[in-house]
Amino acid sequence: MSASLSTAERRNPNTRAAMETTSFARVPVLLLAGTITALLLVLSPRYGYLSDELYFLAAGKYYLDWGYMDQQPLVPLLARWADALAPDSLLVLRFVPALVTAGGIVLTALIARDLGGDHRAQTLAAAAYAISPWLLLSGHWLAAATLAPLEWGLILWLLIRWTRWHRAGFRRDRLLWGTTAVAVVGVQTKFQVLLLCVAVLLAVLAVGPRRMLRRPAVWFGAGAVLVTSVPTLLWQHRNGWPALDMGAVVAGETRRLLFVPNALFYSGVVVGAALCCYGLWQLLRAPEFAEYRFLGWTVLGLVLFFLAASGRPNYPAGTFGLLFAAGAVGLRRHRELRGHNRARWVPWVVYPLSALLPIALLPIYPLPLLAAHPELPSYSRMYETGWRALARTTARAYRELPAELREDTVVVAESYPVAAALDVHGRELGIPRVYSPHRGYWFFGAPPDSAHAMLYVGSEHPLAPHFGDRRQLDTVRTEHNVVNIARGVAVTLYTGPELSWSELWPRIRGM
Repeated sequence: MSASLSTAERRNPNTRAAMETTSFARVPVLLLAGTITALLLVLSPRYGYLSDELYFLAAGKYYLDWGYMDQQPLVPLLARWADALAPDSLLVLRFVPALVTAGGIVLTALIARDLGGDHRAQTLAAAAYAISPWLLLSGHWLAAATLAPLEWGLILWLLIRWTRWHRAGFRRDRLLWGTTAVAVVGVQTKFQVLLLCVAVLLAVLAVGPRRMLRRPAVWFGAGAVLVTSVPTLLWQHRNGWPALDMGAVVAGETRRLLFVPNALFYSGVVVGAALCCYGLWQLLRAPEFAEYRFLGWTVLGLVLFFLAASGRPNYPAGTFGLLFAAGAVGLRRHRELRGHNRARWVPWVVYPLSALLPIALLPIYPLPLLAAHPELPSYSRMYETGWRALARTTARAYRELPAELREDTVVVAESYPVAAALDVHGRELGIPRVYSPHRGYWFFGAPPDSAHAMLYVGSEHPLAPHFGDRRQLDTVRTEHNVVNIARGVAVTLYTGPELSWSELWPRIRGM
């Protein structure tokens, strides 16, 4: 029992009831977390930066600000620090994501333990987290979507522990203050953590424990979260609330009817999907989880909100650990009630089979193999290769311009990944800073009016009507001729602008 308890608390039977949990399954869980960390670190230097990693790195190094169209400052800041520590090191950049993923594995086991799970339930829940396609794949990148599941999981775990103590009649408001601290970090990652906080408060108001709403820590904590959000909110206000525009972009890229099936697929093939569904059912219906009913309604409310808003299927990923834990504990109790354990062998078959897909999604294939078999599905091949070839091709075209024309030319990219790749890989090759009207890059500024020529890098040509002449100079050819989003991108010289950049830039936002 905790050494921080008073003598009276130690003697109180309610205290013992609240603290009766199985010991932590230290060996299997830490072994699993260590294995996943090693796997992610070994694979981290393969291929290259993810397109979004390039964006975060460019934002952190060259355009650091209090806010962005689709992000808060934490991830660009982490990318900046990693690059300062070890320039151009994928291993260093991806060290934090690997640790975050390992932390999520351990945290899921701790949630299962606090929900009453034995060593087996803890291990099964942690293993489900480790082989979740989305959680494992995102652990390979530095991105906001990588950090959010751990932040959400910490909030939910602290609330579970507070609820256990509340049931025993004791106040442990330091747990609520811990929740505040995590939420403060979370709003600097993604504002979606505010949706989690609102969903929790509404669920507690509806089904309890309502005493939580009377704790000063909750409302002082809410104030702290809002205060620390002010710089980002001011940036959004000054720039016309582009986060709302990003919401419309996401809604246009997703299909509402496929949200739930895709979210379950992201949680895990067979194991993850089954535990998510069963875990939610347990939180909403099982008598053993009565005091945690608000968490079930929190998850359900978030899913319905993301469904209505046409959110991306990875948005509920922060609740996967909770659902895995609740599902594993529910299965343990079901097994105990039935009085036999004939299905103990099932995880030894289902878990390895469920692990095949998430491991296959990682960058495990040699590039020559991917070049020879473009039909192989590989997210990493599409978005982690070709960027250096893109920068070399653009730099060569820029250097070959006549000196007088080169001084009068700006580089403009079709999309934010292309712009970020040129900013990150191209500056050392002599490419000047890059501009793009696409999404968040538009807010990094417009080219100067003194520029009367444009080197445009992109396959589409939406700016052609605004220039008098264009001439294609080169086309990107990738290493081993691997199919990716950089291959075939054209480098085109535009001259004879019809408008100044200060007139043109507001018109082409989002092209």
